[in-house]
Parts: sequence; structure tokens; C-alpha cells
Amino acid sequence: MVFLRNHTRSQPGRLVRTVRWIKALFSLILILAVALLIMRFIPNIYNRFFGGGNTVWISERLEETLKEKNELVVFEATVTGNETAIQNAWLIGAVQEVFIPYSYTATFTVDLSHCRISVHADTIEIRLPAPAANYSKLTVNEAEVKKIDWLYRLTPERYAAIKVEIEEKLFGEISIKQEYLDAAWNATVHNMEGLFQSIAEQSDMGVTCKILVVCDPSVLNDALPVQDPPTT
Repeated sequence: MVFLRNHTRSQPGRLVRTVRWIKALFSLILILAVALLIMRFIPNIYNRFFGGGNTVWISERLEETLKEKNELVVFEATVTGNETAIQNAWLIGAVQEVFIPYSYTATFTVDLSHCRISVHADTIEIRLPAPAANYSKLTVNEAEVKKIDWLYRLTPERYAAIKVEIEEKLFGEISIKQEYLDAAWNATVHNMEGLFQSIAEQSDMGVTCKILVVCDPSVLNDALPVQDPPTT
């Protein structure tokens, strides 16, 4: 007697096993993918919300860099104009007139040696003194200078003194002009944000915090030496 194996009945069982194997393989791949994602992003997420190590590291690099720079040029203001210097004499009136066309540039800087950096949660606070005009240059268009000095000769010394007077006057006006002060501070903030970004990108954890740039003139007083009380 010959027995024949029914192959058609075994097909559903084999199909079920194949489907189970595919599901198991897919589940394994999914688990591995999730594990890789956890290993890659969880440390950053933890440090972003719960850890401050990276923030402290960035703040320390920021402070080192700012102290090394010592001074930061943030803005230049240039104005053009002309000035007429008149020399008067008693009973006569004007005895000398000098017409001087000029271009004047004032450079605003920030004293970084007085910067103060502190960490508050995920925020790095940078306190800086206000920008100030510290350098200037007066350029006179000598070819356009006109003078009337037939009654009182214009000497080189007097001409040099006139230019100094013009420069001092322009410096006093530009150094307190709010438009230039605002532009200088905006440039300061922009520079700090760019420096912060470049330093944060050097960290293995990347940007896990933010900065707050504060204009604080009182930081200039921090460097004043403590004087002993006078002795009697």
C-alpha cells in the first residue's frame, strides 16, 4: 500500500511561519533603530533640559575668548561737512577767516576686559559696558581749503589748532549721539551672538543653551581698586 503526503495542507503552516519570521525581523530592526535614536538624541535632550555641563563649557570658552580680545570694534560713524574759523580783532571785526571742508570718522569700541558672564539654567548672560567712541580721525580736503588772512596771517600753528578744535567739537557731538550709540550696541549684540554660535558649534552637544547680552555700565566699577580708609 502506498501513502501519499498531502502537500497542500502544509502550505498554510509554512506561510504562517514565514510571516512570523518577517514580523520578528521587522520588530528587531525597529528596536535597533529606536535604540540608535535613543543613544544619539537622549543625552542631548537630557543636557538641554536637565544638565548644565555644556552650558558651563560654552560660557567658559566665551569668557576666555572675550578676555583675550580685550577690546572689540563694533561701529564706525563718518560725517562730512565744513567749518569756518573766524578770528576777530577789537574795533576791526573779522581779520581772518578759514573755510575747512572735512571728513570725520569716530570708532566705537567695547571694553571686553570688564565683561561679566554668568549662567542661569540654560541661559548665558553676558554683561558688557556700553560702547564708547574711543578713536577718531579728521581728514581735511586741503585742496578745497579757503582762507582770508591778509590782515592777520594764518600760521601753521594756528591752522593746526583750528583742526584740533574741529576734531574735539565733532567728537563731543558724535560720542553722545543716540543714533550712533544704538547702532553700536546693536552691532555689539550681533557680534556676541555670532561668537556664541561659533563656540557652541565646537561642542559635541551643539547648541544646548542661549545667550542674553545686557548693557550694564556698572561693570566698569567692578575693576576699581578698593581703597583703604584714611588714617587719622
